[in-house]
Amino acid sequence: MTLVKVCGIRSIAEGRAALESGAQMLGFVFWPRSKRFISPIDAAPIVAALRRDSLDWSAVGVFVDPLPDDAHDAAALCGLDYVQLSGHEATDLVDQVKHPVIKAIHVKAGDEAMAVEAVATNALHADLYLLDTHAEALPGGTGLTFDWTALRQVGNACLVAGGLRPDNVAIALETLRPRGVDVSSGVEFPSGGKDPRLVRAFLEAVRSHDAPVH
Repeated sequence: MTLVKVCGIRSIAEGRAALESGAQMLGFVFWPRSKRFISPIDAAPIVAALRRDSLDWSAVGVFVDPLPDDAHDAAALCGLDYVQLSGHEATDLVDQVKHPVIKAIHVKAGDEAMAVEAVATNALHADLYLLDTHAEALPGGTGLTFDWTALRQVGNACLVAGGLRPDNVAIALETLRPRGVDVSSGVEFPSGGKDPRLVRAFLEAVRSHDAPVH
């Protein structure tokens, strides 16, 4: 079954809608410059409330070039299952993180082979990789896709993000056959915040791909 991570959760209602639709991972963005930013102290009660509903999911804290101690403190406070590093973190920083690490690789047009090599050799010592679209000013949440076919050979070892929506996620799954998908902007209201109808439609598209009706 394809893993689904809904990222940018900022309320109990958003998290509950994602989990009730079938998501297995929720992402909380701890990068202050993100429009989806939430502080660890505000995320902790949300995680705790959702854990009271169900323990069958993973909480992911999303960081950009953090100090190892800051990542550890946030992970401990919120009860995170994974620390996602979405900046330019080197292997020595990854090695210092005490929780399982999801390392984002931002795929730049023309540099796809470098991304393939990094995943294939586990060059950054991560527990799991997330493939996202390169953007000069943002570490994620761009709403833009990358060339899925160029990463096909390592797709099954990765989560895939970048411009996924209910209407294109099946194509991404068919092309990359990834371990999981990560969605944020593709399931939001135009004004921001998660749209439960789009979240549900996204999960339905993923599950239809996993178990097509014959």
